[in-house]
Amino acid sequence: MKSQNSKVVSYLLLKKVLLPLCFLLTACESLDFSDCIIRKDAELPDKDLKRGHAGQYYYDELKASVNNDPDDDGYYYNFSIAESLPEGLDVIVDGRYVIFEGITLKKGQYNIYISLGVDPYEYDDEEGDIDVCSIGNTSRRYKLIIGD
Repeated sequence: MKSQNSKVVSYLLLKKVLLPLCFLLTACESLDFSDCIIRKDAELPDKDLKRGHAGQYYYDELKASVNNDPDDDGYYYNFSIAESLPEGLDVIVDGRYVIFEGITLKKGQYNIYISLGVDPYEYDDEEGDIDVCSIGNTSRRYKLIIGD
């Protein structure tokens, strides 16, 4: 009886796990599963925004990235920004940059919440990799101070 159960378990393991895995690995030559071993996450810089002065031009930028990937330009950066900026200051998204610029007359402290998700570019050529692993999202709160 034990031998019969062992054969059934071996058959199920072969049918349900090993055969689909072999098919996946041989049919998808361009997939690089080694990328799944080292986790990749979207990152926003851990920095304070520059302090601004009322009535003067303000400029600062944040550069997003993907950790553990030297080619972090190879992604679409999807920002969600909730801000309470004073009149005269604008938020501009340009690729992987979030830019704050303009002139405001209003002094105060302003909170900016940024969420970031990234998606890899898709490659159609034979040499391009297809990323099958998910990339972690992130969010961060920034504080902008406009003084005298």
